[in-house]
Amino acid sequence: MSSPPDQFSLTQRQYLAGLDFFTWTRHFHVLKDLLAHVGSDGAVFEVGTGDGVLRRCLEPFVGGYTVMDLNPHLKPEVLGNLLEPQPQLAGRFDAAVCTEVLEHLPFADFPRALAQLAAVLKPGGRLFLTVPHRKGHLLVVSPRQRLRTWRFPFGTTSLSEAYNRFVRRRIWIDPNHCWEIGDGTVTRARVEAAFAATGFETESFLPLPYCDYWVLVRRS
Repeated sequence: MSSPPDQFSLTQRQYLAGLDFFTWTRHFHVLKDLLAHVGSDGAVFEVGTGDGVLRRCLEPFVGGYTVMDLNPHLKPEVLGNLLEPQPQLAGRFDAAVCTEVLEHLPFADFPRALAQLAAVLKPGGRLFLTVPHRKGHLLVVSPRQRLRTWRFPFGTTSLSEAYNRFVRRRIWIDPNHCWEIGDGTVTRARVEAAFAATGFETESFLPLPYCDYWVLVRRS
């Protein structure tokens, strides 16, 4: 039996095949905000393009779209590691997109990754960022087609979660992730402290199913 592909060698077709409703919900909110904040001459930088949905939707309506990724199968314009300086990209972009990426790095590297994202943005540029969390959630669509999310403490929405948390004293996270908000070590407060320390201000915050979503502004 062949082993599953490494998480950094998936093709875009494989990413697309794995899309679920929660990912589409995240794309919906990020795309709406990008369209609201990035003009037709704006430059967008995306780290970790994955399924490529945001790029295909947004690229026709902005001035430029540049992708950076470790995975050559995704054909990024910049093949590289976010933790490595990219002086050729400094101050070039009006917006940066980084959704479900930074949890793949050790949390000790989180401030460094944020600093690199700040470096590619123009003063006043925005970072559209999501990070997974470990709370249970309930997503409801209202009769007027508005999405509403309710959250519950980890261990209260299934028997297996309750057993892990209260008997084994463990909080499960995705095995491909180094950390997640609510994993017993990393909190939202620690994440937001790193934003402030690397020159970002929070413009908006939205709790979504499976992830927390911020729009951050790089201070001048």
